[in-house]
Amino acid sequence: MPNKKTKKNKHRQMYRNASTPARSLPRAIVVRPRTRPPSEDGEGEGAKHRGETSGWRAFKALGTALATTVAGSYLVRQDTVPPKIVTGVLSGLGALLAIEGPEKWQALGLGTMTAAGSLLGFLLIDDELVKLSDDKEKKQEAKGQVVTSKPATPAPASGTRSNASDIPADALARAYERARLRMAIASDAPN
Repeated sequence: MPNKKTKKNKHRQMYRNASTPARSLPRAIVVRPRTRPPSEDGEGEGAKHRGETSGWRAFKALGTALATTVAGSYLVRQDTVPPKIVTGVLSGLGALLAIEGPEKWQALGLGTMTAAGSLLGFLLIDDELVKLSDDKEKKQEAKGQVVTSKPATPAPASGTRSNASDIPADALARAYERARLRMAIASDAPN
């Protein structure tokens, strides 16, 4: 029978260059500061991404762009402030909100900025195109060429009347009187 070999060294060396095992030192205790739980107003570590997916932020930006377009057109229709100034102020406010605003409002600022900024761009480009076409027409008139920028309105067909110029002044009063007489005749008719 083969002889069993017994190990004489109880503490075998764990590493190649290690001598006898040393006593381990106590570990340093790390004290982390207590964090507040996330609250309703969005403070806290976990509140940044909770409920804010990229799709939701895109939806908020799209809705804000739509609302900005409607509100901007309403403000422009009031005709108190020039359209370029209205759209410039709206795009500036949107940019400020997108850059410096709270985390949950940045998508709203982005939507406002893109809608008003694109409208401002269209207004500026359109003004330049109008100026270029006006300059072109002036040059052609100076050369003596006939410029027809707007198509001529076709003449009415023979035998038809223009509705706007041929309406008598008392036409509405006569139509009302005819309708009143018809109602009176209809109510007097036997059943």
